[in-house]
Amino acid sequence: MAFNFEDNKKDAIVLLQAVAQELDTDDMNKAGRIFRAVLQAIRDRLPVNEAIHFAAQLPIIWKGIYFDQYDPDKVPVTIRDAQEWINYIRNKNAFAANNDFQQDDEITASFRAVFNVLQRHMSDGQLQQVKQAMHQEIQELLNA
Repeated sequence: MAFNFEDNKKDAIVLLQAVAQELDTDDMNKAGRIFRAVLQAIRDRLPVNEAIHFAAQLPIIWKGIYFDQYDPDKVPVTIRDAQEWINYIRNKNAFAANNDFQQDDEITASFRAVFNVLQRHMSDGQLQQVKQAMHQEIQELLNA
């Protein structure tokens, strides 16, 4: 089977555009920073096998971003409360922290937006496992 870079690029752009639309922004760089920060925070919260199963449903370009700087020896990170989760997402990308995540409610809205997009593009079973890997207080941010 031939590797078609253009098709993979299109799949990645479709997902990024969905995130941008959910965030109500035309700034694709901002959407990309936010998507990356939230994806990598979710990744770090998951046990290695779950992180790999989750990544399997991402377009190949987003898989690379998802696994960038991944250290399987340091996961899953233990985060039990919402504020700690918000701070963890903020710290995943310094540029996003300074430009996109100045207020906690911006991070909460970004987490919710990315999760909403993932719900439309991934299997329900996979996202249920992701939710179950998160403490109840973090899950509640998705419903706030």
